[in-house]
Amino acid sequence: MAPNFEALSLIAEVALGIVGFSAILIGLNRSPAGLSEPDDFRIRLLSFSGFGALFGALLPFAAFDLENSHHAWRIVTWSLAIYAFWGLWIFPRRMLSLRAKGYGAFFPFHIFVFQTGILSLVVILSGFMIIDWIEDRSFCYTVCLLLYLTQSSVAFFRTMFVRVTSEFNEPAHTRNEHR
Repeated sequence: MAPNFEALSLIAEVALGIVGFSAILIGLNRSPAGLSEPDDFRIRLLSFSGFGALFGALLPFAAFDLENSHHAWRIVTWSLAIYAFWGLWIFPRRMLSLRAKGYGAFFPFHIFVFQTGILSLVVILSGFMIIDWIEDRSFCYTVCLLLYLTQSSVAFFRTMFVRVTSEFNEPAHTRNEHR
């Protein structure tokens, strides 16, 4: 069964918009100090999730040109699983590191659980697709890409509305030492 290419096209378009926004954020921040650590993390997470959704939506267009849909699904699900595992390896540790540096107010526990939960869920679902525990791969694959869009949307809104001001540009323990 081939994926829903219309849904994948829409996901790719939305993901491209989100990735474009992250490029604009990076381009507009030409200050000598650069991005704060929390903003840098959120833009990286936004870019990771956006590119994951974008390339995840485009990969089936190439893979399903193969004669055998079984091989196409193997390529697509393994690619999704490897990419998701890579994100699960990097981002939770980085967020915990930022919390330990004093940026806990920017990364509350519920945000950590939400973001890590999405990455974990994509890893689990893609693993289930690889070992054939999920029959409707098309639907599950689309759900995984929508989870990436959800994650990048949360990072987008948090980057826009939970800003690091100059007062909070340094970790909490450093601010307390100056007082």
